[in-house]
Amino acid sequence: MRLSRLIPFAFLSAGSLSLCAGDWKVEETTPPGLARGEHAAFQRLSVRRQGENGFFSRRSLSLVWFDGRRSRLRIIDNGDEVEPRYPTLAEAMRVHGCFAGCNGGFFLENFAPSGLMVSEAKATGRWGSAKLLSGALLVDSSGSLRIIRRSEYQGGAIELIQAGPFLIDRGQTVAGLSTKNARRRTFVLHDGGHRYALGTSDSFTLDDLSRILVEAFGPRTIERALNLDGGTSSGFYYNPGTGVDGVRIEPFKRVRNFVGIVPVP
Repeated sequence: MRLSRLIPFAFLSAGSLSLCAGDWKVEETTPPGLARGEHAAFQRLSVRRQGENGFFSRRSLSLVWFDGRRSRLRIIDNGDEVEPRYPTLAEAMRVHGCFAGCNGGFFLENFAPSGLMVSEAKATGRWGSAKLLSGALLVDSSGSLRIIRRSEYQGGAIELIQAGPFLIDRGQTVAGLSTKNARRRTFVLHDGGHRYALGTSDSFTLDDLSRILVEAFGPRTIERALNLDGGTSSGFYYNPGTGVDGVRIEPFKRVRNFVGIVPVP
């Protein structure tokens, strides 16, 4: 199975869909969501700002949807030394048996995590109160995967990464997101039921990305979406394991942790 920076999936033309997020329009999309019996599915969205034309005006978002009942979240610690434990995102995914993954949360210059990180029940750092650390992706003591707001945390997580800001909450865009500093993004979604997705995107502001996600999937279809570390930290991995080409986008710089998704037998 070949992994590539290219994403060689055929698009289903949506006939220039009339979905708009502010001044963005979703033009093409691959089939959304998960079919019955699938544990994971890839999706790609192609968007363009209205009034712009040409190949380079088109931007994309890539997502891997997975069933939270048939998958397990792993927060993979990449260490705090100059030399990382894993030379690449792909290697970290391979070692831990993950079919999908991405970079994780924010970190400091000395590679200490910003906020709390819990990997295999081992906590590093502390619960942070910074504005960017407004939420967390975690597995609670009952084994359930959750996206929570900072105020909802009650301790006891066995896997956790603090991140933020929230992009979507209760099915709606979050007010006050930045309209500046467009950059590559990495994020996680939850539909409020059993479906989750890891996603990455070309350069958008936080406000643009929030609006695009709500409009692309419909209001209240996505219950919550949380931004992860982005920019040069953004990385994305998907290995369908079926002889079909996967996706490998490596971070441009060394990161402190990864989010990995492991199939449950």
